[in-house]
Amino acid sequence: MKRFLFKIHPPAVLLFLAILLSWGCQPGVEEKPAGPPLKISLAVSPATYSGLIAIADEKGYFKEAGLDVSISLYASGREALEAMCRGEAQVATVADIAFAAKIFTEPSIRILASIGTNVGNQIVARKDRGIQKPSDLRGKRIGFSSQTTSDYFLYAFLISEGILLKDITAVDIPPDQLLQAILEGDVDAVSAFEIFGSEAKKRMKENAVFWESQNNLSYHWLLAAKESLFRSPEVLKRLLRALLKSEGFALVNSEEAKSVIARKWDFDPEFIRETWHRTRLQVSFNQSIVTSLQNYTEWMINKKGNGGTPPDILDYLHTGVLDEVSPRSVTIFR
Repeated sequence: MKRFLFKIHPPAVLLFLAILLSWGCQPGVEEKPAGPPLKISLAVSPATYSGLIAIADEKGYFKEAGLDVSISLYASGREALEAMCRGEAQVATVADIAFAAKIFTEPSIRILASIGTNVGNQIVARKDRGIQKPSDLRGKRIGFSSQTTSDYFLYAFLISEGILLKDITAVDIPPDQLLQAILEGDVDAVSAFEIFGSEAKKRMKENAVFWESQNNLSYHWLLAAKESLFRSPEVLKRLLRALLKSEGFALVNSEEAKSVIARKWDFDPEFIRETWHRTRLQVSFNQSIVTSLQNYTEWMINKKGNGGTPPDILDYLHTGVLDEVSPRSVTIFR
């Protein structure tokens, strides 16, 4: 048996405390529930910020929590949420923006927790269309995916650059077709999710010009489910316990976490390394979720131009499950 000797330094102590906090320090987290595993189906958009799910599945944390998990993959959070609403899955991963859009037509959906944040959205344009700087986007065709982060951050980027919506031609494109649209020249630029933007730049090479579009405003990557699922919350408690364990693993094993995510979601490891610093993997329920949802619902009402009163966001939050599993992770005002 090998023996390892460690010197304990103050930073190590702080890291140890961070691990305890991230795992929730809750009694019984390590106990395997008795009885047969509970089944749960997840609709997931594979991305760095879905990393806690990849880790929990790869490392066996779902099984340890007493779960039998099935995972279906979708090109975007919007599509994952729509699949969940159709009954194809019980829980979906989705950005806060897409969730905010959906509550207008699906009032039964609720937020279980945030499992990550990201600032990776980009505007990618073709130089051969005469685009060198943001102002050159005037008069151009710009692809986006409605009711997603691609939609909102295109709007925010144009506003920050003093460009009016009427000065461009916005082309609504399904998320999984954004990359092909810019590569084939169907549009002059795209407002792209991180994975599609990165791949576009890689394949366009010197013909690509790009700008970060989020201005350091992170969006939350949420777990969403229908209200009816919360009536028997044990399966959701087990899900969150597994993801909290994934969070602890990623905190102290970042290189292995990157490898797991790349392998599980079939990403180029170099892409994960390049984008890792823009993503935070954390199970949480904090006040910024409330603020973001309020802002997005108001924006959507104004965008439609038909007035109306924004919905009460608090009606769509369900903090109880995470509050029971890891109360330190819930920090909304109440």
